[in-house]
Amino acid sequence: MFINTILLPLLAGLTQATPLTTRQTAGTQVVRLTSIENLAVRPNGLILATNMNQATLHQVDPVAKTSSTGLTVSGATGLSGIAEFAPDVYAVIGGKSIYRVDFSVTPPKSTLIKQITEANNLNGLSAFDESNVLVADAGKGNVYKFNINTGAYSEVAKDPTMAPSGGIPFGIDGIRYVNGTLWYTNIFRNSFHKIPLDPVTGKSTGPQTTIWSNLMGDDLCIGPNGKIYVTTNGRNSLVEVDPNAARPAAVTVGTVTGSTSCAFGRTERDRNVAYVGGGQGVFAVTIKI
Repeated sequence: MFINTILLPLLAGLTQATPLTTRQTAGTQVVRLTSIENLAVRPNGLILATNMNQATLHQVDPVAKTSSTGLTVSGATGLSGIAEFAPDVYAVIGGKSIYRVDFSVTPPKSTLIKQITEANNLNGLSAFDESNVLVADAGKGNVYKFNINTGAYSEVAKDPTMAPSGGIPFGIDGIRYVNGTLWYTNIFRNSFHKIPLDPVTGKSTGPQTTIWSNLMGDDLCIGPNGKIYVTTNGRNSLVEVDPNAARPAAVTVGTVTGSTSCAFGRTERDRNVAYVGGGQGVFAVTIKI
């Protein structure tokens, strides 16, 4: 979730962070773009970037350090979550709707799959299996399983730790599903959690576990080392979490102003580079794997 300067005063009491171990310095700017919300890296290494105020899906070349319009999603006024569910084919959130965006064809094309009519504020998106994605509703505090072939969807998880709080009706934010576990942040509760999901139905099968409750978390991504990386928005950083640790803790690995999202490179040249979206564009943070 991109937080503009108008909202910053509201966060004053919400961004007191857990003590962090610092391992790296500032990220380097790849391109300058306004208010990047989410990122996905294509198989060819180009980066796709969304903006909640535009229907334009930006395409960023991290080698040439240039950006262009990859595609304009017809019918959308803004884009948020994005996830690849087939080679170079993506699900993208636009308002209450889920779109299929296909870069495996030339020219690329977008298609409306279906609108989740009862949704309040869709934001987080993660691949689940070959036919489904998981979609987080930050306004209602729940998660839907959404079939990208048929448009069928149903609620599969809902928990108080996903609920919105405070003056901004925004709760669960970034989500990533990995091997039966859904990892998620709640941005204005300053918390990070995991909950088990059935690998077939997607329904929650047990209680959630809180990883931390005193550090702002926005979106997240999984590194090639299996570790989880969380952007901290107003805390201006990218932190690393070892999911296999007995007591997972946040380690700062990079600083990026207003960090909202991350995605790792997919070529031999940059597989250890976390690309980070933020208020001033896309940045690169090299991770010590």
